Amino acid sequence: MISILFRRASRWIFFAALAYAPWAYGATTSATINTTNWILLTAIGLWGAELLTSRRRPGLPPFLLILAGALICIGGWMVLNAKSIYDPEFSLFVQLRNVAPFFTGSLDYANSAAWMLRGTLLLGTILFVCDLSQSSRWLLRLWYVIGLVGGSIAFLGLLQKATGAQMIFWQPPPPPEYGVTTFFATYFYHGNAGAFLNLVWPLSSGLVIRAFTSQSRPGMRALWTIVFVITIAGVLANTSRMAQVVALVLLVAIGLHFGPGLLRRLPGARISVAIAGMLALAFALIALAQAIHLEQPLNRWQAMSEQIPGDARWQASRVALHALPGAGFFGFGPGTFRVVFPSYNVGSEHPVPGSWRFLHQDYLQTVIEWGWLGSSLWALLFFGGILVGILSYHRYARRHWMPRRRVMQPLIIVALAGVATHALVDFPFQIESIQLYVATYLGVCWGSRLWYDHSATADDRSKSLVRTGYR
Repeated sequence: MISILFRRASRWIFFAALAYAPWAYGATTSATINTTNWILLTAIGLWGAELLTSRRRPGLPPFLLILAGALICIGGWMVLNAKSIYDPEFSLFVQLRNVAPFFTGSLDYANSAAWMLRGTLLLGTILFVCDLSQSSRWLLRLWYVIGLVGGSIAFLGLLQKATGAQMIFWQPPPPPEYGVTTFFATYFYHGNAGAFLNLVWPLSSGLVIRAFTSQSRPGMRALWTIVFVITIAGVLANTSRMAQVVALVLLVAIGLHFGPGLLRRLPGARISVAIAGMLALAFALIALAQAIHLEQPLNRWQAMSEQIPGDARWQASRVALHALPGAGFFGFGPGTFRVVFPSYNVGSEHPVPGSWRFLHQDYLQTVIEWGWLGSSLWALLFFGGILVGILSYHRYARRHWMPRRRVMQPLIIVALAGVATHALVDFPFQIESIQLYVATYLGVCWGSRLWYDHSATADDRSKSLVRTGYR
């Protein structure tokens, strides 16, 4: 009995983290990052207590455990053997006594320790969700939470646009030197807001598909349709061009995958109703565009030819390339880009103005911080999870999976591919709320490798023996 309480508590607390992180400024401030870490630590701790009290062995792929353990060991060693700590007041590195002076270590103990705390919790999140995904009932609840949180964030952004808000939550505008001019919803930077919305709206579309192809009540169909329209409208209203390009590609991919099957399942009369509904949604979006000042992102597209050649992010990436030889096999240490980049920038022939906390190229920043070894392991964890999800879907979905899994899995893969593309020109992988959702999706992908053994757990089968459509 107590193990069941631990299990339920850990999962509901984890859902609270999924809701809190995006709403708390995207978990980008030190206070909100710490709070998110504590919520995740509580959820994972209760999960561990549940495993101990029930003497249950979680279903986890062995290779995933090896990757997570290797990353924790490499990052932990870089922290333990840190060579220095950065003093921001005097812009210098203070040498530290380390365990093994002749071996590699982080250049900044403080940033690496903070990053590894977060990174360990995110790796634990992947394992936690991998285990949670074995229950189709909890997987459906996870799907609902993601859809509702994404819709609420998009609604806030649309409301801010419609009312001409000058700051998040209608606070007074900050001083110009802070550079908070492109915020959207709870995110200070519109690119991060766009990356987050592109993570969640594909799953919202799946809830619409599921609602209209199963025996769902009209209220559920209306709810998920509204959530989907609001979330898509949020992407359109956001001024991030890359987010809009990614959204368009994802929309085409989802349409190609699900469109033919939906047309075959719908009778002729319902197809005409669906077409009429799509036209109504298009008119609704046009009307909504007038209220949310859609001309702002359109103006940015018109000015693209003038802005892109002089964009500082390209020059910053060129400066960062000169740091790769120094990064070597193990890198400068997790989270150290912000203290390493200035020294290379100052010595560059064409230094980039301003301070750079993140590089607008996540893959290059990862190599600088983790070196070739650590970045290769992160690539295996991320792209390997996507590959496992694709292979599992093609091998087992048709014969062994419940319909809800067959709908959700391709959408998660598409969403992960979208954020991977966005990371080429921005830094979504450095934002904890986005990291949390990516870790959640990776947990589902890695966990899908085990779905072929149990398409429904005992508590799922007790609910219903007959499921139709996309339920």
